Order: sequence, then structure tokens, then C-alpha cells
Amino acid sequence: MNVLITGSSTGFGSLTALALAQRGHRVFATMREPDGKNSERAAALRATKGIEVLDLDVTSDASVDAAVAAALRSAGHLDAVINNAGRAVVGLSETITAAQLLALYDTNVIGMQRVNRAVLPGMRERKSGLLVHVSSSLGRWLMPVVGLYASTKWAVEALAETYRYDLKPTGVEVSIVQPGAYPTELGSGDSLGADQARAQGYGPLAGALASFGERARAMKTSPDAADPREVADAIVKLVETPQGERPARVVVDASKSPFAGQLNEAHAQVQRQLLTAIGMGNLAD
Repeated sequence: MNVLITGSSTGFGSLTALALAQRGHRVFATMREPDGKNSERAAALRATKGIEVLDLDVTSDASVDAAVAAALRSAGHLDAVINNAGRAVVGLSETITAAQLLALYDTNVIGMQRVNRAVLPGMRERKSGLLVHVSSSLGRWLMPVVGLYASTKWAVEALAETYRYDLKPTGVEVSIVQPGAYPTELGSGDSLGADQARAQGYGPLAGALASFGERARAMKTSPDAADPREVADAIVKLVETPQGERPARVVVDASKSPFAGQLNEAHAQVQRQLLTAIGMGNLAD
């Protein structure tokens, strides 16, 4: 299959590109500045047979359109697209500025919309294709300090599920991957709320960010740290699942936490009832 992946310089994106190529798929691994700041990472991927690296910035319409056009010129069509690019901002909600939140949504949510719009005309014409949206267990449940980042993942869930409904008559499929806590470079590149002075006056929660950071560092350095290749393997499995059998959501959580799965099941039940009530029960999973 011909597969395009966003955010392939590190983490789940890089691991998924390698895993797909090793399975014989043709991979377009995209990232910002592959001949600049990410040149070493790009070179490492290019060393693997079956991987072509393309410059793609999900916050730019022109960049997305150019990268997708280049992939289509090279491969003729795309069978699957993995919307993986993302960033994080952490801190008590009041400490995160409006500009930071706008930038966060531009990457995590609007970036996916740019990519989907670029690839869907070709997929719909072929009546075949798969869109994978990498969300998070935080797309279902919440905790302090990561709430605004989580809000982007809740938006990803809504965007992807709506596309799943919209595209059912076209033959194009949509799935969501919900990783739990895994040690990737997303955490090391987190931005803090830019107005930390606002954290004063929150009582015991004033130290919540430091506590969260300690837990995150411990998770990454533990000898029993979860293996992020589990997420890559789950995405590969989705890509290779026959058309018509791909699930709406896949939870990948080494900790075996039940919460995301329980919320998924409750949500699916409500959606079936709602869609049936408005005469669209055929779209429900």
C-alpha cells in the first residue's frame, strides 16, 4: 500500500514509517524541514527501503497541498493517510495564552483538516482509502495541567468520527487510534503555559505542573517503560485490516487502563441511539 504519515521526524510517526516499510508498504514520511533542522532524522528514514521523505508542515495549506501532490505524482494514489503530527502545551489552563492555544489547535486539529481535504478527492474518486487519526486516551478523559492539550484531542475525536459518518457511502474508511502514556519525544518538546504567574493562588494545584513533570520523567526513565512501538504496530494492523472490517477506535495502552475503552463503549451506545432517532442509524457502528 501507499501510505502517507504526518509528523514522522520522531515518536509514533517515525516508528510507524519504519514498521510499514519493513512490511513492504511504500511510505511517504513527512516532516518539517527534512533538509534543515530535521536532516539527520530524515536521512535515517531514507536509509530504509520503501521510505520517501517529504517536507510537510500541517499548519500551512500550501505545504500540505505540495506534499500530497508530490506523493501522488510519485505513487499515483494513496491507500492510507496517518494523521499523526501533534504538539503539546501543559500547565494550569489559565497560564496558557490565547496565542498558545491557537497554535496548538492549528497543529493538532486544523492540521488534520488540511491533510484530509488534500487527500480525500483522490480517495473518493477511487472509492477506497483509509484515514487514521492519532488521538490519545486524553481524548476521552481529563486531568489537571493537560486539559487544554486534551481539548484538542477531544476535537480530533469529533472531527474523525464525523468524517467516519460522512465518508461511509464513499468507500473511504476512518479510524481513530487512542494511545495511552508512552515515552515519545512529544513529552520532551512540551511547551509550558507562557503565563506561569497566573498559577499563583491555586493552592495545592499550584504545584501540579511540577508533579506532573516528575511522573512523566519517571515514566520515560523506568526500566519497565511502555514501548511506543506498540502504537506503531496497532497502526500497521489497521492499515492491513481488510476494507469493511476496520474499527472506529483502537485503544493502545500498555498500562491496561480500562477508562478509555469504557468511555468508548458508552459513547458508541449513545451515538447509535441518537443516529437511529434522527433516521441515520445506518451510519452507526
